[in-house]
Amino acid sequence: MDAMPYVFAGLVGFASLAVSLLLALRRLKTSEERIATAVSRKQAQVERIKKIARVTLRQAHDLREARRRKTMAELGCEDLEQRLKAADAADRRVYVLDDRRTPQDEGWLLRVVNIEYASRVNANLTTAALGSWKRGRRVLVWALDEKKAREKVNARLPENKGFTIMGVESYLG
Repeated sequence: MDAMPYVFAGLVGFASLAVSLLLALRRLKTSEERIATAVSRKQAQVERIKKIARVTLRQAHDLREARRRKTMAELGCEDLEQRLKAADAADRRVYVLDDRRTPQDEGWLLRVVNIEYASRVNANLTTAALGSWKRGRRVLVWALDEKKAREKVNARLPENKGFTIMGVESYLG
């Protein structure tokens, strides 16, 4: 009995087993590398998602803050519009007749009215300006006393053209 064919068959079997084992180890190593690559890609993806989530949360916070500021600005605008309407109701403008004055002169505010301004002075004025003449304009004049202040106003805005002085008060400004 010859044992040689059995030994040869055993060696062939062992060699094929070794080759199969090497191929399996190589496949295992390739699979481990693929898994490691997939894990690192997954980790990178998780980090990108976390970063995007932080940016999204910050943008949501900024959006809420912008909406709050917009609401506050709208409330401020409404308040300002109401104050402007209230200020427009009472015309607070002061028209300066002239700036020439001496150190002894005092400031005088005279309320001058001209109901017939359009027909007697200038018909091309806007309706708002004509309305201000009907309600009366406040004119600042520098003079020694009230009498001189009236004289200055009458010289520039004469009664024969419809101008009437409705009131005089001392200007403290």
